[in-house]
Amino acid sequence: MTAIAEPTTTTIVPLAGKIGAEVRGLRVDSLTDADVQLVKDALYRYSVLFFPEQGLDPAIHRAFAQHFGEVVLPHEHLLNLSDEGYREISVIGTENGSAYQANRWHCDVSWRDAPSRFSVLHMQVLPEFGGDTMWSNQSDALDALSEPLRELLYGLTAKHRIAPRENVPEADHPLVIRHPETGREALFVNDLFTSYINELDAQESAAILGVLKAVSIRPEFTVRRRWTVGEIAIWDNHFVQHNAIYDYADQPRRIHRIEVAPEAPIPAR
Repeated sequence: MTAIAEPTTTTIVPLAGKIGAEVRGLRVDSLTDADVQLVKDALYRYSVLFFPEQGLDPAIHRAFAQHFGEVVLPHEHLLNLSDEGYREISVIGTENGSAYQANRWHCDVSWRDAPSRFSVLHMQVLPEFGGDTMWSNQSDALDALSEPLRELLYGLTAKHRIAPRENVPEADHPLVIRHPETGREALFVNDLFTSYINELDAQESAAILGVLKAVSIRPEFTVRRRWTVGEIAIWDNHFVQHNAIYDYADQPRRIHRIEVAPEAPIPAR
């Protein structure tokens, strides 16, 4: 893919073959309607976008996120910025241990009946080394499966749980979903929250989920980002998995997150 140069100073630069682009020359706190449409079009094409050098003000983070739908309040177990007037901004950091919990491949809040369509992160404190995040394109993962296996998945659902025990928030979702804007299909399975396939016995479920989870994070479907302080990222949460890599020893790391546009995933068929 080649870079897309717009008539303004905004440039969209692809970062990997299947997923990811950096948006240069755009301030997210002063978007026009045309800018918002440009970002949405790029997001549906590249699945995850990065906006460097946006500063640290949480008001910028919130204003940007609100362009993409209803902002969702985070789960009660997450630290948030309510004392600063930003209840919708959750804090994922080493100070409360949540940074370490994100060190597995996952789709944000897939244990909700209506997971957020978009996740928006704002990097605040970055370790001197390490602390990268990876994302993986789940449409390409589905395309990589053999046709007989893909056909088997249609109509099946999986249980997603916030933790691997009883009496916790959970939801059932299709294994294969469809993008509401592009129509493209994707796997909807992740290592952290997907527990089992409802329609299969335990042995069958474990075997098939093992295959799907392995294929879904193949290196050729991923992009890896070395963050910069003040950078904002947004991704198409139903169609992308991510993994915040814990490789920075005891260094501090802090990032803010907003969940946007709660929607039930659309079954592919």
